[in-house]
Amino acid sequence: MKKNKLLLEEQLQSFSRRAILLGGLQLGLLGLTVNHLYKIQISDAKKYSLLSDKNRFNFSLIPSSRGSIFDRQGRILATNTGTFDIEIVPEWSKDIQKTLYDLSDLISLNEDEIKNILNLSKKQKKFIPIIIKGNIDRQTISKIAINIPHLPGVTIQQNERRIFPQGSLTVHVTGYVGKVSKSEQKENSPELFLPGFRIGKSGIELQYDKQMRGIPGEKRVEVNSLGKVIRSSIEKKIIKGKDIQLSLDVQLQTKALRRLQAGNDKLIGVNSTQAKNILNNSKSFSWQLRDDRKYINKNQNGDIVLPESGSVVVMDIHSGEVIVSASAPTYDPNKFDPGISASDWQMLSNHPRNPLINKAISGQYPPGSTFKMMVGLAALEAGVITPKTKSFCSGHIEIGDMKFHCWSKQGHGRVGLMDAIAQSCDVFFYEIALKTGINNIAKISREFGLGLPTGLNLPGEKGGLIPDRDWKLKAKQKVWRPGETIIAGIGQGYVLVTPMQLALMTARIANGGKKIIPTLLKPSKKLFSNISNAKVSKTNLNIIKKAMEKVTLDEFGTGRSFRLGIRGVEMAGKTGTVQVRRISTKERESTEGVIKNEDRIWQWRDHALYVGYAPMDNPKYAISVIVEHGGSGSSKAGPIARDIMESILQNDPTKFVPKTPIQKPII
Repeated sequence: MKKNKLLLEEQLQSFSRRAILLGGLQLGLLGLTVNHLYKIQISDAKKYSLLSDKNRFNFSLIPSSRGSIFDRQGRILATNTGTFDIEIVPEWSKDIQKTLYDLSDLISLNEDEIKNILNLSKKQKKFIPIIIKGNIDRQTISKIAINIPHLPGVTIQQNERRIFPQGSLTVHVTGYVGKVSKSEQKENSPELFLPGFRIGKSGIELQYDKQMRGIPGEKRVEVNSLGKVIRSSIEKKIIKGKDIQLSLDVQLQTKALRRLQAGNDKLIGVNSTQAKNILNNSKSFSWQLRDDRKYINKNQNGDIVLPESGSVVVMDIHSGEVIVSASAPTYDPNKFDPGISASDWQMLSNHPRNPLINKAISGQYPPGSTFKMMVGLAALEAGVITPKTKSFCSGHIEIGDMKFHCWSKQGHGRVGLMDAIAQSCDVFFYEIALKTGINNIAKISREFGLGLPTGLNLPGEKGGLIPDRDWKLKAKQKVWRPGETIIAGIGQGYVLVTPMQLALMTARIANGGKKIIPTLLKPSKKLFSNISNAKVSKTNLNIIKKAMEKVTLDEFGTGRSFRLGIRGVEMAGKTGTVQVRRISTKERESTEGVIKNEDRIWQWRDHALYVGYAPMDNPKYAISVIVEHGGSGSSKAGPIARDIMESILQNDPTKFVPKTPIQKPII
């Protein structure tokens, strides 16, 4: 019994020890659990919050820096400048509306803007950022940066804005950039969906848009449940966009544009008292003038008038490099990157002188008398005339019951080809055009670059029109008539060309018939061996060149009054005057005669044209000038061409010294 009692006591003691041990173990485990839970929820809450399934990882694109545009001397025509934008990622904001209202306390953000952002957030993917405000100053950025923790989804982005330091001077060549449209997003390049991304809309910016964009980089972004960026890393490096160097010379471009716009007027500053008075008091005048011009025109009567409109093209006759390509009026490309206002766009679109059109390549005009070299060359090639062939000009020619007038009412008397070009006799070319035929004239004209796109690396180029019999049959469903050949013989009727084509025609005449292609890129390394020759006789082409020299050197030449002011250097050329309205027999035979250009409204005045090349004995540059509704080619376009060519030759690194003394051509 005693023995059993002792055994029971030992068992109870053992159980107690086990219970105490188990209880201690349980308490230890409980302590560890509590400590772990404390560590997770309190001590390491931040760490495990980052690792929670609420965290999100996104890959975002980093736009590349757009390539710059330079002129032939390395002067900047288009580049980028840094700017700050405020963006919001809808996915990172639980209440985007509240965030925007909170942000409106820091920046100017009205109800309409908030509404537009909310609508956009519903239409596009949630992870795509939306620009709230662009071009934010540093002071405002600093204020927002302090409050970023309280603005879920809001980020500050440093972006780039496209700027054009030369403003309107080169806009028709460089073009401009703008927002990506929905139709342009069909290209399916991911960078096109980035907020604020800009692409080329015209000119070089459009032509080389993809090369200048570069390749965007890629960034891995981690954000927590509050939309705060925790960390980011670059996964793919940015490849900068390609720089483009042009053949254009911005200094000569500036001189050419200002000289074209000045015409025969004097330029005065827009801040002068007289200029301010008329700009403030005449809404229609200031509306038509609006661009970034610093000067306006004052005519010989002392009146403020609108600047001349038209185009100037200067080309290297050997390489095809375009040194000057000016079109007027102009506009400021800097207004387009941030987004042009509706009123400004309306103004440009409705401007009566069409500033949005690059007239150098898209303006199509009858060439007038500048076309006579092609008619004369076609006649020589067809064998219907020789350099000795002469015709009598009485002031008009009658074909059937139709009378075709010369510009000189008294006529030119007996003239041959060279005199007819030098004095611009219409009657001579009426007759030889009829003998040569429109198809032969068209064939030669196309050999010299007329009636077809030139191949210039610039979008929007028009082809003009050199008609022939087949064209009329297809386009008009009518046969070609002799009277139409007569009118085409002086560069009117259906004939249309661009200023770039006229410069190319002149260059091919000057270089001996080499069929160069115009280019706006520098350097242009073209092998002469790869350039074909126009299918014409060198002898006949030289006759045309001599005739163009006579325009300047002959005492009756239409270009004698505006010879170059550089000693020993001359410019060969041809003037042209194009009617834009029909002159009735009644008006022509009235006592007052044909109404003078200056007495007509601007739209009914003649176009003034000039083409030429220089130096005469060793040609290097060709030029074409068109002054829309400018009047006479000899009084308006010729002097403009002279002044521009003088600037070009004076700035040329080679000093032009005539190989032989310039002499008057002998016929």
